[in-house]
Amino acid sequence: MIQNRISTPNLPPVVVISLVDSDVRRTHMSAQLAAADVPFQFFDAERISEYPSTYDAAERLRIYDNHLTLGEVGCYESHYRIWEALANSNDDIWCVLEDDVELTPDFSRRLRSTLNVAVPWGIMRLKEGGAAGKWQVGRLPGGEALHDHRKQPGGAHAYLIRRGAALVLLAYAGRIIHPVDDMMNRDWEHGIRMISVSPDIVLDRGDDFGTTIPGRHKVKRNPWQKLKREFHRGRDSLSRHVNAWRRRWFAPIRHWH
Repeated sequence: MIQNRISTPNLPPVVVISLVDSDVRRTHMSAQLAAADVPFQFFDAERISEYPSTYDAAERLRIYDNHLTLGEVGCYESHYRIWEALANSNDDIWCVLEDDVELTPDFSRRLRSTLNVAVPWGIMRLKEGGAAGKWQVGRLPGGEALHDHRKQPGGAHAYLIRRGAALVLLAYAGRIIHPVDDMMNRDWEHGIRMISVSPDIVLDRGDDFGTTIPGRHKVKRNPWQKLKREFHRGRDSLSRHVNAWRRRWFAPIRHWH
C-alpha cells in the first residue's frame, strides 16, 4: 500500500517497486534518488506462491500454450495496484520505477521537464529499449526528443502515467493474460497514447543485480500449437502496424487531462 506519498513542486510523485527483502536494490535506488534530490516512496512488492483469481489461465493457454510465471504475475499485480492508488489520488501524473534502473546524471531536471510537454499522452516511457519504427512527435524544453513507435518500448522499468490512463488500464487489464509490459503495449486495444523520451532518462541495470522474475520453462509445441502461436503473433503485428499508421497519419489525438 502507498501511504503518506511524498512529492515536491514541479516533480511528479515517484514510486519505486521493490521486494521488501531486496536490500541491495533498495540501497541502490535510495542512494540515487537522494543524490538527485528526488523524493520517492517504495511500493512493497510481494512474492506470490499461487496464482490469483485474476490470472486467466484458460485464455493464456488458449493463445500461448504456456503459463506466465508467478514472478511475472506478481510484477503485474504490483503495477496494477500502483495504478489503483493513482486512480484514488488527486494527482494527475506519477512516475513509476522498478528497482534495477540507473538514473542519468540529470534525472531530476529531465523528469521535471516532462511536466511541460505540449504533446498529449497517457503513458510516457523513460527509456526506449526494444522499440521499433519511431517517429518524432515533440520535444522537451531541454531539447530531448519525444517519440511514438510502431512497436512500443519493452519493459516497465520506468514510465510516467496519467491518472486518466491508469483508469483505462484498471478497466482493461483486470484479467492477467500477458506480462505487464506486453499488456501495456497493446495500445491498439486499450487506446492509450504512448510516447517515449530520447535519449533515455534511465538505464536498465537488471543484469547487474540478477533477476527477481525467473523465466518461463520452454514449451515443446506440436505443429498445431506452433501454427496457432504464429497466427496470434501475426494478428498482433498487423494490429500494431495498422494502429501506428492510423496514429501517425489520420487519428485525432486523445487528451488525458
